[in-house]
Amino acid sequence: MSDKTQPIRIAILSDQEGPSCQVVTLPFSLEGLPPVEMEIFTGVGSLSPEKLRQTLKERQPAGFDIILDGEGLAPDLTPAPIGAGPQVQILEDLLCQLQELRQKQEINSGIINSATDAIVTINESHTIIGYNQGAQRILGYSREEALGQDLKLIIPPPYKDVHRDFVRRYVATRQPHVIGKHVRLNAQRRDGTEFPMSISFSVAEVRGNLYFTGVIRDMTETKEMEERLLQSERLAAVGNTVTHIAHEIKNPLLIIGGFARQLLKATELDDKARQKLAIIAEEVVRLEEMVAEMRDFVRPPAPQKTPGQVEALAGQVLEFFQDNFQEHHIRVQRVDEGPLPRVSFDPKQIRQVLINLFKNAVEAMPRGGELTVTTRVKGSNVEVSVADTGEGMGPDVAANIFQPYFTTKEKGTGLGLAICNFIVKEQHRGQILVASTPGKGSTFTVQLPLSEAPPE
Repeated sequence: MSDKTQPIRIAILSDQEGPSCQVVTLPFSLEGLPPVEMEIFTGVGSLSPEKLRQTLKERQPAGFDIILDGEGLAPDLTPAPIGAGPQVQILEDLLCQLQELRQKQEINSGIINSATDAIVTINESHTIIGYNQGAQRILGYSREEALGQDLKLIIPPPYKDVHRDFVRRYVATRQPHVIGKHVRLNAQRRDGTEFPMSISFSVAEVRGNLYFTGVIRDMTETKEMEERLLQSERLAAVGNTVTHIAHEIKNPLLIIGGFARQLLKATELDDKARQKLAIIAEEVVRLEEMVAEMRDFVRPPAPQKTPGQVEALAGQVLEFFQDNFQEHHIRVQRVDEGPLPRVSFDPKQIRQVLINLFKNAVEAMPRGGELTVTTRVKGSNVEVSVADTGEGMGPDVAANIFQPYFTTKEKGTGLGLAICNFIVKEQHRGQILVASTPGKGSTFTVQLPLSEAPPE
């Protein structure tokens, strides 16, 4: 609703000779309406349009609410009090309509501006002319930064010119491509990051000009929920598969492995036969481990948390890998950035996570390298960081390494890091992060929340 104390500003332009400007405040007020400030500009016929605009701007930098052609009206509007007359009645009707328009505009602007979704409007020139608070919150640009800018400000690089072509084509043909539809695209925030969005397009024609409006909804949380749902569906499918596999091949594997190990003890076998039996035994062990790994992934045991020191556990696992590191010519550096508080965690599960990370680091450095294990407190978490100087990963690989069955190894199951992620994220309410550069190595960071710390 309008502020009734804020005056309505009216400019009346007249060719009548006289002072360049005189100010008249109407001596009456209408019930429910704000006061009126009216300025009569006389002698404007001799002014150029640019000079007239400058004169109006100098008198009222904030702008007039309405500008009228005062020919035939201005002579009766003098500074003297006005009691009645047709001109006054016309002004009363005009002010009532202006006040109604003001209220409607404020209501519409308030609704649009307070919407949680981003609402962005552009003209035919691809210039932003409408930008609400939701757009400021979602896109990161303030209203002052966005208004008057080309829409490419918020469009990711691959589509900046394509979108402008869409607008040009519609202006020329009036044939819609996505107008009237909801589509999913990526948008770009002020900091340069991209995010998934759902956007609906509409177009309005006002006085022969076209205005295009997009209503943008940030789909980041929705996409994460969809991915979690998809992950659950995958886990359900994996669970059924594992149950079937474990039932069908567990006992045959035990028999095959047992017979192979028994035959290896026979003295009458030649070296070639022993070599073949050894391969059989090794492959049986690998298959048994695969079945066990899949079983742990789909039906993990409940965590048994106890208060403990994470850096002590990391030291134990490093000691366990000592011979393996020496065999592969890997130098180990231990960095403890200050004493860590005790936190509650399942030692067996976190040990499994660290073993998997160390094992992956060794495999990433087939020609040797350096492994750095760092423990620290960072923010609200205890961290264990495992950094190698191995082959590293590209962005596409790094984005999928925690997905079940995703692997770059010839004999990998693709479940090791998925299990680690489940243990840390789902069963310990933490995070496992990865940063990697091809050719320079990878860093995996396990974060356990300090909120899990036991009371002193």
